[in-house]
Amino acid sequence: MRRLVQLMVVAASLCMLSSAAHAQFGHPLKGQWSGEWTSRSQANRLLIDLDWDGKEITGQINPGPNAATVKSVTFDYTNPAAWGVKVTAEGKDASGKVVAISIDGKLENIGAYRRLFHGTWVQNGQKGEFALTRN
Repeated sequence: MRRLVQLMVVAASLCMLSSAAHAQFGHPLKGQWSGEWTSRSQANRLLIDLDWDGKEITGQINPGPNAATVKSVTFDYTNPAAWGVKVTAEGKDASGKVVAISIDGKLENIGAYRRLFHGTWVQNGQKGEFALTRN
């Protein structure tokens, strides 16, 4: 009986370690983010899927046939309470016209699972505010 209890404790510990390993993301931006950006009182839904390969952030904005591809991501690490993040992306709209996107924002709640990313969104010259939450 004692051996069975020891085995159960070890198994439970391994399960907890496995769960903790899956919870690690490796970079504060990695993951799917959803929210919206507002331009001229019009809300535009957003889904951003970002990945970290150990060297750089890659990803897509509004994945699908008209997705914009992330071209560059830069960080300002000088304020640990809110990281400054700049993103440029490019895609095409339904008519084939090039869509240029520039994002200038801040990451908040970096230690939390549901992080916040907000700031200024510029898309083809239209400027607005955006707010995203990591899903």
